[in-house]
Amino acid sequence: MGREIYSGRIVSDFEGFDENAIFKLSNGTFWVQARYEYWYHYAYMPEAKIIEENGHTFLAVAGRTIQVNRVYDVIESNIDGKFEGWKGKTQYRLTNGQIWQQVEYKYEYKYAFRPEVIICNVNGEYIMSVEGSRAVVRKV
Repeated sequence: MGREIYSGRIVSDFEGFDENAIFKLSNGTFWVQARYEYWYHYAYMPEAKIIEENGHTFLAVAGRTIQVNRVYDVIESNIDGKFEGWKGKTQYRLTNGQIWQQVEYKYEYKYAFRPEVIICNVNGEYIMSVEGSRAVVRKV
């Protein structure tokens, strides 16, 4: 399958594929899942490859492959305090001083104290990823 353009690891926990999943690789690049496909597989810092074929890029992890797109507009920070999941139009203060607000309804409880946050611009929408859970947000 195609030409390998990167071989390394996914930084942090890998929980498989899901809508708009964001992957940070050990070379510092970020990739977002390009189409919906769900597959749960937990691994800590698994080996990963980025493969280019017919003008598309794919992420290969643990014997599975999914189409991905590279993202460049990325913010990394932490929630300033506790994170209790997604509740509608909740606002989240980050340790970098920014405040982001959930813009579409999604309810999912997940507790973490000062978890890492990745926010990236995906086709004009900002996706916030916290502990493997994602929602569309806007900067306040």
